[in-house]
Amino acid sequence: METLSFLQRRDLTRWNHVSLGLGGWAWGMIVLASLLGWLALDDLEIVLLLALFVITPLVVPLVLRQKEGWFVSRLSPLVLLLQPFAAIVGSCSFFVETGPLAAMFAAGWLVFTGLLALIGLVQLYQMFCQRSTSLPDLCLAVALLYLPVGGAWMLLARWGLQPLGFGVHTDLLTATHFHFIALAALVITGLTGKAMQHIEAKHCRISWIVYRVAALGVLIDPLLVAAGLTAAQITGLHFLDTAPADLLALSLILLALSGLRFVVPRTTSRFAQVLLVLSYTTVFFTMLFAGAYALGVATETWTITIPQMVAIHGLENALVFGFCGLLGWRIRARQGKTGDEPCV
Repeated sequence: METLSFLQRRDLTRWNHVSLGLGGWAWGMIVLASLLGWLALDDLEIVLLLALFVITPLVVPLVLRQKEGWFVSRLSPLVLLLQPFAAIVGSCSFFVETGPLAAMFAAGWLVFTGLLALIGLVQLYQMFCQRSTSLPDLCLAVALLYLPVGGAWMLLARWGLQPLGFGVHTDLLTATHFHFIALAALVITGLTGKAMQHIEAKHCRISWIVYRVAALGVLIDPLLVAAGLTAAQITGLHFLDTAPADLLALSLILLALSGLRFVVPRTTSRFAQVLLVLSYTTVFFTMLFAGAYALGVATETWTITIPQMVAIHGLENALVFGFCGLLGWRIRARQGKTGDEPCV
């Protein structure tokens, strides 16, 4: 109890800022070393390291609500404190040979994602007990529940295990997908909905229906991805794993339109506005590209390779949609302290 009280007295906001700054610097050095040939990392590994070092410290304060129960209010400071150490331990798995040692480092990150999932589970329980479940809050809580799935696939990839014959590359693709759907797409979806709840968008039936369709699509897509990948691997029918990509593309395009219409104009910080416009606009075009990839696979009329998808769809989504979007929301959250909109 004394330790928890000590953690609550720490300036964890400043600690989070330091973690974010050092994480961004570390990731930049890793990218530079990779470009110079000093490190043998592929694009997927670099994107996954971005989730560990940068996206996570951006997300964690956004998903911890101001009014939490006794358990979460004591676990949240511990999560904030441990986040940079978990990122360092998890990243070490990429700098040793694939095998048990790399898996041991990846397991450290998996344990941290489990703590976040525990917070999400308690948040869900509290919402159901209080009968105050809203779709935006559901997105934020479920984002934390999905995260250990990405952590587990990262562990499998670094151990070199290939369940159902998927291959290490598919392991990394799945780990990256679950990290960014949980840490970026679902969180941005939830925050967009919470912002729309405080403006006339909720009273405009069509606009709120569009948001609900988008949010539900992003919410269930990780489950469909898992089912589609497994079914496609067993049956050899590749359209089964491209259908979830089409659903995600449509959902995020609708989300981008909602954000550009209702969130950006009511953001007071010009810098945050620019970041959010970049985020929503980028995901609009990258999802059209993803839809083209899925359609090409299904019809066999054209081919977009996986490396092209990672370079165009993956990197742009991670850096512009994910990083810029979440940074814009971090800046925007401050306007609730001075404006008329409650702080997220």
